[in-house]
Amino acid sequence: MKSIAYFILAVLTIAYIGILCYINIAQPTGAAYDYISVYGGLVIALAYAAINFFGNPLKIVFFILLILAVVVLILTIAIPDVFRSLFGIA
Repeated sequence: MKSIAYFILAVLTIAYIGILCYINIAQPTGAAYDYISVYGGLVIALAYAAINFFGNPLKIVFFILLILAVVVLILTIAIPDVFRSLFGIA
């Protein structure tokens, strides 16, 4: 039962990062966003997921997906205009 809870939390962590990516793309990033809080939450989520993902091959796949989601999040923070034009968001 404990591993099921960890699995659900890991999937929710990846979904949370996806939501952060959407927010960075859909709304302009400016003074309203505090980069420390975004990166702090990201580091906490990554550390939590890294601890829980090692061992099982399926968990390793989810860890790789998490790393890719983190890269996309950092890119949407750094260059949101590229993603807005890519997805047609004005």
